[in-house]
Amino acid sequence: MSKYTTIRVKVEDKKRIEKLAKLLGLSISDTLRYMIDIAEREFDKETSEVDLKILLDALRKARDIGETDASRVDEYLYGGTD
Repeated sequence: MSKYTTIRVKVEDKKRIEKLAKLLGLSISDTLRYMIDIAEREFDKETSEVDLKILLDALRKARDIGETDASRVDEYLYGGTD
């Protein structure tokens, strides 16, 4: 059994949602669900692109330092021991 709630939106936004619902041939609820699905996919895509850019940037700066000793990790990462 589904539960329902009421949300408040500006009148202008409601008109836009109603117009979109009519164009899509969907109810307002289904249109809102559709809009949320698209927004989530776009957010996930943007987040993935950002993470990929960070990773590629880090890889460009990476270099082979040969065999390492885990006890000297600070020296490897930060260039010295403090």
